[in-house]
Amino acid sequence: MASNGDVAAVVVRGLHKDYQLGAHQSLGTTIRRMLRRWHEPTPFSALNGVDFDVMRGEALGIVGMNGSGKSTVLQILAGTTLPTQGEMRVRGRVIPLLSVGQGFHGELTGYENVMLFASSLRIPRRVIEQRMEAVREFAELELEHMDTPVKRYSSGMVSRLTFAIAMQFPADIYVFDEVLAVVDTEFQARCLDAIKELRDGGSSILFVSHNSGQVAEVCDRVLWLERGRVERVGPTAEILQAYERVHALSG
Repeated sequence: MASNGDVAAVVVRGLHKDYQLGAHQSLGTTIRRMLRRWHEPTPFSALNGVDFDVMRGEALGIVGMNGSGKSTVLQILAGTTLPTQGEMRVRGRVIPLLSVGQGFHGELTGYENVMLFASSLRIPRRVIEQRMEAVREFAELELEHMDTPVKRYSSGMVSRLTFAIAMQFPADIYVFDEVLAVVDTEFQARCLDAIKELRDGGSSILFVSHNSGQVAEVCDRVLWLERGRVERVGPTAEILQAYERVHALSG
């Protein structure tokens, strides 16, 4: 629940992100330019003036159809892409889980990938080693699995290891983008309980899922994005009901 004197952990103002569709520099484009058959790439606006805040100790759900801008917002928050315009102010360490196994190297073992992922977050090696067994236990992996290259893992095993890393290392802001889609219902329930514990402990959560039940269980408020714009933001039950009504009709 939002707490800690309503201090904002994430502040987003006037966020825009534009992409250019089509090729830029290649042999084919050079030839077409010479033949005067070249057309400038088409700009595409993934985000168009997005504003919102996330308070400390608050879980904010983000909903929207594919292409609405959800993942772009999270990528900017994680620092993997930059906005075209506007600003996003983030206070504290961010642990981003933007997709199952993102940042993992298939040739590295589970143990080595935990070290790599946590090191990229500037977590000290001694802390990583201290938490390694807890990561393995949360992920429900055998010792031999941790010594196996992750390219041999099932998608469920990769998802469990991804999530376990986030649960075992401290952060101020946790970002979850559809990371529970390929795990069984029992593990999903454990993860949702763990996310609520993080929230109740004062961490901020950004949670993206097409599963409205999960959003309702975890989130205090919901941000509804529609074609790169904020459609509505407010209490979870109210926004989910409005969102599902609109898209049930449009579907």
